[in-house]
Amino acid sequence: MMSLQDSILFSTSLLAIVNPLGSAVLFAALAGKFSKNIQRRMANQSAVAILIILLVCAWLGNSLLGVMGLTTPMLQAAGGLILLNYGMRMVTVTEDVKLTKDEKDTAQEVSEDHWKALAVVPLAIPGTVGAGSITTVIIQASAFDAPRDLLIISGISVGIAVIMWITFHSAGPIARRLGSIGMNIISRVMGILVTATAFGLLGRGIAGLLPGLAK
Repeated sequence: MMSLQDSILFSTSLLAIVNPLGSAVLFAALAGKFSKNIQRRMANQSAVAILIILLVCAWLGNSLLGVMGLTTPMLQAAGGLILLNYGMRMVTVTEDVKLTKDEKDTAQEVSEDHWKALAVVPLAIPGTVGAGSITTVIIQASAFDAPRDLLIISGISVGIAVIMWITFHSAGPIARRLGSIGMNIISRVMGILVTATAFGLLGRGIAGLLPGLAK
């Protein structure tokens, strides 16, 4: 059963990985060329896509692990490595790490008629919900798989989607007020939180796979 501490840790970890302010800058860069009406619709659709992705991971991720023959310690160890790489990049890399240069160039070429596709890929995934977020939700759902716990995870996912909806609708002012220096500072703080979470997951995964080391 998920305790209050477990819920808070999961919420803060997922929020740090999603990095709403970084997603706001990405949204402003990709959607800024469209009309205000299209931007609002893109924000709505991206938030819905984020919610659907998180809920699918929460409710079906554990079943997928069973089908593939994977255990929770395996996923924790792998997820720890993924998050460690992502967190270190957030701390050390000076440029945006949400999308590659090719992904950005491709997104910039999308016309206003195709904004719906852009709202899902790359804004929702992988721009906002990437491998780190998906892994985090699946690990939490596999460790706490009781219906009550899955409802709590779903509630947190709804909260994240609402935060992203607000963030996307405020993307322009956020990007202008923070500037590059403010974004770098926030990104590094988020990166430290993600890195700390990664070490915790990696430690639990190794302890589960090699219990002799935990003694």
